[in-house]
Amino acid sequence: MINAYLFLYNLLLFTILLLAFPLAWKKVRPDGKFPGDWKERLAVYGKERSLRMKERRNVWIHTVSIGEFLSVVPLVSELKKKENVVVTLVTRTGRSVAESRFPEITHLFFPVDLYPVTLKAVREINPKLIVIVETEIWPSLLKVASDKKIPVLLINGRLSPASFARYRRFRFFMRHFVKLFSAITMRSTQEAGRIVRLGASAGKVEVSGSMKFDLALSMGASINPGEVKKEHNIPEGRKVVVFGSIHPAEEEPVVEISRRLLASHPGTVLIIVPRYLDRTQVYGILESRKMGYSRKSRPGKEAGASILIVDTYGELNKFYSICDVAFVGASLCPFGGQNPIEPTAFGKPVLYGKYNWHFLEEWKVIKEGSGGIEVDSFEALHGEIVRLLDNPSLAEETGKKGHETLLANTGATKRNLLLLSRFL
Repeated sequence: MINAYLFLYNLLLFTILLLAFPLAWKKVRPDGKFPGDWKERLAVYGKERSLRMKERRNVWIHTVSIGEFLSVVPLVSELKKKENVVVTLVTRTGRSVAESRFPEITHLFFPVDLYPVTLKAVREINPKLIVIVETEIWPSLLKVASDKKIPVLLINGRLSPASFARYRRFRFFMRHFVKLFSAITMRSTQEAGRIVRLGASAGKVEVSGSMKFDLALSMGASINPGEVKKEHNIPEGRKVVVFGSIHPAEEEPVVEISRRLLASHPGTVLIIVPRYLDRTQVYGILESRKMGYSRKSRPGKEAGASILIVDTYGELNKFYSICDVAFVGASLCPFGGQNPIEPTAFGKPVLYGKYNWHFLEEWKVIKEGSGGIEVDSFEALHGEIVRLLDNPSLAEETGKKGHETLLANTGATKRNLLLLSRFL
């Protein structure tokens, strides 16, 4: 039965790829930075790289993009001391960040999950263990690995109620492949129960907590807030509000909140960090309102502006380290929210919207620890920012409780490393 389902899956995926080729090609066509993008997605890695990977067995770690990759940075840091590590990613932004973090390891684009492509990728990458981060279920990869007796682990798994509802519609199909995982760690008991109901073997599923707490703690220890302020000419004593990972749908309301804050709290520094630099409209929105701003990538221009746009990737935590209040975006539009843990590493109060299903479990823990405040509208967001700016003791206490919550929930990386060691 599993072979029949795999054949139908590959037929459907191949058809979709053919129909979507013009759009897909725009994403993977060669450019100056990634001339071999499309080749890697077909498991064509070049003779030199292939020979290097075949010299010894590797640990293949797959993450989708920046957020998933960053969550395993502490794990990769430990693993690469003893093992050859190959990291695959789906997005170019994630690949860029991975290369800057670990230039000494091999980075590739994840191969299309067509059986012949996946079979070639496994032969080329030569893994002794495959580790998939968060919840991605790739039928062809799971079947190839199973046939070749290569263990596949799913770690730091997350399965929100909405995602579970979508997967459950195809349980008749999914259960044949979910059971091929050698072991699974999920963030919470509730999510562990959901993956079991999709077909995973209960004896293979463990609850590890979220590795994003470990990542936040690690990043918090590596950043010097004083140096960040000095680098961006922000004097001590000036209030700083960070709008982090702002989705394009949130940009106009965030700019309006910024206008109101500058009117009521002159001297405040407002830092806006768009989630998608290739899609952001924030510059045009600011210019249409005749609001001055500076850009991270162009120091010196518009010096002294009260609004800073961070137009570089991978630096959001630096700005969380110097803020008095942090709003974490993609949470006041229906996109599920970005990581609300990061500001707690620096003892900063977190404001988060009601659309938070991507980090439902982490946010629940932060809220229950009184380290963050949930808002259900942009008007409520403005009101909470003002309240925290006007009540420094409240902001400090909220941030302190958030940091205590962070410390109480670390340890998932160690638990996942112990799991990996059982298969190495």
